Amino acid sequence: MNNKILYSYTVIVFSTLLFSFFFEIDISSGGASKDLKYHWNYILGLNENLKILLEYNHNYKYAYPQHFPLHHILISRLDYLSTDLNTYLNLYFVFSLFLPVLFYYSLDNRFPEIEFKKKFFISLIIYLLPNYQAAAIWGNSHISSLVFFLGSIYFLINLEKKKELKINLNVFFIVFLMACAAYIKQYYVIFFPYLFISIFKITKFRNSIFFCFISLIFSIPGLLIFYNNPMLLGGLLYKVVDFKSSILIVISIIFVYLVPFFISNLKFNFIKIIEIFKKKNSLLFLSLLLIIFFYIVLNFNYIGYLGGGFFYKISTVLIGNNFLFFSIAFLSLLLCFYYFKGRLEDIILIIIISTSFSTGYPVFQKYFEPMMIMLIFLLIKKDFVKKIFDFNYHVVFCYFSFYWIIYFFYSTNIIKKINLLFPSFIKIF
Repeated sequence: MNNKILYSYTVIVFSTLLFSFFFEIDISSGGASKDLKYHWNYILGLNENLKILLEYNHNYKYAYPQHFPLHHILISRLDYLSTDLNTYLNLYFVFSLFLPVLFYYSLDNRFPEIEFKKKFFISLIIYLLPNYQAAAIWGNSHISSLVFFLGSIYFLINLEKKKELKINLNVFFIVFLMACAAYIKQYYVIFFPYLFISIFKITKFRNSIFFCFISLIFSIPGLLIFYNNPMLLGGLLYKVVDFKSSILIVISIIFVYLVPFFISNLKFNFIKIIEIFKKKNSLLFLSLLLIIFFYIVLNFNYIGYLGGGFFYKISTVLIGNNFLFFSIAFLSLLLCFYYFKGRLEDIILIIIISTSFSTGYPVFQKYFEPMMIMLIFLLIKKDFVKKIFDFNYHVVFCYFSFYWIIYFFYSTNIIKKINLLFPSFIKIF
């Protein structure tokens, strides 16, 4: 790709971001702007009196967000941010612009041999993602947690490159930064088992003990917060989705981020996936997965239209049935098998991701965006990711541009209006 095309793509991407920012568009169809009320109330409450953290179940009492409070504590300590909402939103938007920059440096740390344009382009795509834009524009703490998450992965890459057997600061920063991410959005705690296995494989026994010790120390504040705020476990009280059905939801969401890189190098990937499925062991494993898949399909249970992810929304709202959703989930199962088969860590990673959002609370696309792209390029087996870098720029850009457009139409209720005007036409599909 020449510089002129890359420059044009950059202008288009930032145009969508600035358009959403200056016109205050909530491309998440209202979720991010509604959440702002709770986040801002929490910041104001902590700014006035930090001791409310010690009050029992204060999240329920004051209708604060059901998240760990690190983001809100940090903002509340800065009076110039926590006394004026517009100042907070504007500066947080600027802060959010650095997330893809950090992603680029993480890519560069892991793949110094990959050309600049490819790493720049992948980082650029983050700016185009609708849920990233919504979080950046509406002051959602998701961006803050991702910054710490990226920091943790950056030091994991450092550890992998150095492969030191002795105890070192990389392990400390891996745990500390991931703990910070979890103290903003508690679901980042799911990555600690993956980190333990990765560190054990890289540095063996000694650093694994150090990892467990540091993790235990950093878990103590979380246990105290849980004790004082049982509302943080509120997801367990919901019955929107059961365990098995949540797996299909998550897998269909993952498809959004795997498929553009698969189809952009379709010939190579298709040949490879056929070769894999010809192997007896792979075929047996896949058969087991398919049995589980069809069992879940026959017993699928998701109540209402809240959450469910991109394809679930399209399938239920636009088409009126689950056929498209089930088809996408099936294809995603094949892609997950293809992309996450390389190492034990990769297998454990996809199992953790696909099974950890199953407390009964609605599963939202925003939980995975842009986290999944970061995971694909920063955590999957390195040699395999180098093959992913052979993507077609134009295919990937057009795919995510179309993805943004659909989100924009949905946020402005255009899809719902079409559905009302032409219901019989839409149901044909």
